[in-house]
Amino acid sequence: MVSEQDRPHSGGPLLSYTRSMLDHANEWRMLGDYAIWSGSSPNNRPLRLHQLIGNRVLPVPISSARAILHPITRNSWFEVQGLFGFWMMADVDTVWLDAPGSGARYYSLYIGGAEGRPGEVAYGWVCPACGHLYGKRAVSTRETPFERLLDLAQEGVENFNAQAALRRCPECGHEHPPTYGFYADRDSEASRTARAG
Repeated sequence: MVSEQDRPHSGGPLLSYTRSMLDHANEWRMLGDYAIWSGSSPNNRPLRLHQLIGNRVLPVPISSARAILHPITRNSWFEVQGLFGFWMMADVDTVWLDAPGSGARYYSLYIGGAEGRPGEVAYGWVCPACGHLYGKRAVSTRETPFERLLDLAQEGVENFNAQAALRRCPECGHEHPPTYGFYADRDSEASRTARAG
């Protein structure tokens, strides 16, 4: 029997979606007009949301006592340290949920909420020395399924890690350290080291 959450959605507004925060799947689902990710991490290795405001990297606070629901407005760059080591931007709003639990923290990332969106998602890198965004690559999700974006970003990460010239900031010359993609099971040795760091 197919559960309501696994039933294909044929468009129009999504009226309900249920997923246990205890589900450790760490995967994306496309539901209605949303791309939804949920997962968890041990309390001693929390994921950390950062946003790029101008050339400043701002961390979103983590609470040990209560859940944090944080909106990311469309066309704003963000990263989730520990989950993916590139920066992402969508042409639609994103919502980040960080909820403490017993022995673990539980997370969700919701991108969408408008018909036909996300229509364009981009990834790139931010210089840790000066905050300059570079290496941006935009992907049309009208032509490429959202899930394929993560594969393209993974290829971008591997290319970035392999070429020091791509990691060099065009603004200040600082060399960005190797980084990692979305899925830990696809990490190279350099990506695994970066993710653990």
